[in-house]
Amino acid sequence: MKRLKTNKKTSGTARGQKPRSRVRTRSGNPGKTGAKAGTSRKGRRIAELAAAGRRLGGLLAAGLPVRSASVDGDEAGSCRTDEAAARRQMNDLWARHGGVLSGLNPAGPEYAAAASAFAQGYCERVGLRDKGWFPFPSDQRVSAVILLHGTGPEAFTAQDSPLLRLLGELKRLALHEVILASRDEAVTPQLVQTFAAPRLEAEVKLVGAGGVSAGSVSAGGGGERLAAAEAAEGDILVFLDASVSSAAEEIAALAGTVAGGSDAALWGVSAELPHFHERPPEVMAKQFVNYALGRRDLQADSLTVLPHALSRQAVTKLGAALAHPARAHGTALLEGLAVSSVRLSGGDTRGARPFAWMDRSRASDHLEALRLAMDRLGPRLFYPDNWRRRGYAADTDSPYIAEEPSVSGDFSRESI
Repeated sequence: MKRLKTNKKTSGTARGQKPRSRVRTRSGNPGKTGAKAGTSRKGRRIAELAAAGRRLGGLLAAGLPVRSASVDGDEAGSCRTDEAAARRQMNDLWARHGGVLSGLNPAGPEYAAAASAFAQGYCERVGLRDKGWFPFPSDQRVSAVILLHGTGPEAFTAQDSPLLRLLGELKRLALHEVILASRDEAVTPQLVQTFAAPRLEAEVKLVGAGGVSAGSVSAGGGGERLAAAEAAEGDILVFLDASVSSAAEEIAALAGTVAGGSDAALWGVSAELPHFHERPPEVMAKQFVNYALGRRDLQADSLTVLPHALSRQAVTKLGAALAHPARAHGTALLEGLAVSSVRLSGGDTRGARPFAWMDRSRASDHLEALRLAMDRLGPRLFYPDNWRRRGYAADTDSPYIAEEPSVSGDFSRESI
C-alpha cells in the first residue's frame, strides 16, 4: 500500500530532535527575552519609586508653614510664596526623610525619578505649580562656582547663551550660594546683579578682576578658581563652566557623591574618548598620570575637566594648588583624598557633550603634576626596582660588587 502524502510542514528541526520551546518569562508570557524582561522590571521599579516619591512629598508638606514674601506693585497686604524658602524647605524634607527610598545612586535614573517626583508632590501640596525642582541627597550647603574663562558681558546679554541656560538649571536647585569667577574687568558686580541675580532670584557673588577678591586673581589664569574657593561658604563646592550648560541632575549627582564620602567627584568623560591614536596629547598625559599614580580606574578623568565637585576638606588640603587644576589633581591623589568619577546612567542625556568642550588643559600641565609626584616620591614614584642591579655599573670599589647575589638553579625574579 502506498503512503499518502500530506502537506504538513516540517518544524525545521532535525529528525529525532525535540522542537525548541518558546522562551517564557517569570510571568509565563511567551515571546519575551530576558533582556526585555529586565528592562521592563527596571521601568516598573522607576515608576514605583516616582509614585512613592510623589506621595511622600505631599505627605511631608501637609500642614507645614511656608514663608511668604510681599511683592511690590500688588495690592496692600497681598503676598506670594517665597519660592527660595520653599525650595530649601523641600530639600531639607527630602534630605531628612527621603531615606525611606534609601540605596539610590544619586547618578542613577532611580534617584532622578524619585527626587523629581518628590519635588512635584511637595509643590502640589503647598499650592505651587511644578517648578522642576531637583533636591540634593544631603542637607550640606552647596556652593556653585561658575568659571567664566574670559567670557565677557555678552554672555549675560545674549538671548540664549550657555551661561543663561546654566543659571536656569541652577534655579532648580536649593543652593547655598552662586559665585561667578572672572578676570575680565568688564564683568562688574552691577552687571551680575542686573542680569544674573534676577534669573536666580538670589544674590550672586562675583570674584575676580571686577569682584571682591581682585588681589587673589593671577593674570595667567586659574587664580579665579582659587579666589572663588576662598570666598565660598559651602560644605561642597561644584565648579562649572560658563560655556557649558550643565543640567541640574548632573550637579546634584556630583554634590551627592561628595556628600556620600568622596573628597573629589570628577565628571566621567573616559567613555567618550576616541581611539588612543586619535586622542590629543593632553588626554594621553592625563591618563598616564592616573596610571602612574595607581588610579587606573580614573582613566583620563581629571580635575581639569568641568564640571567637578570638591569637599571642604579637599579645598583646604589642596590650597594654592587649586589655581593649577592639573597640579591639584596630582596633589589630591598623592594626599590620599577619596577621588571618584561620576556619570549619569540613563535618564537625562544632556551630559553627552563633545569631550573637547570640557577640557582646557595642556599636556605640559599634567607633566608638571607628574614632576611634583616624582619630587615627593622619587623618580620611580612608588614602583620599586628590584630587578636591575645598578651597583654593577659603579666603580670597582663599590660594595655592590662584593655582594653579588648567588643564582640558584631555582631562580625566581623578585617582585617588580
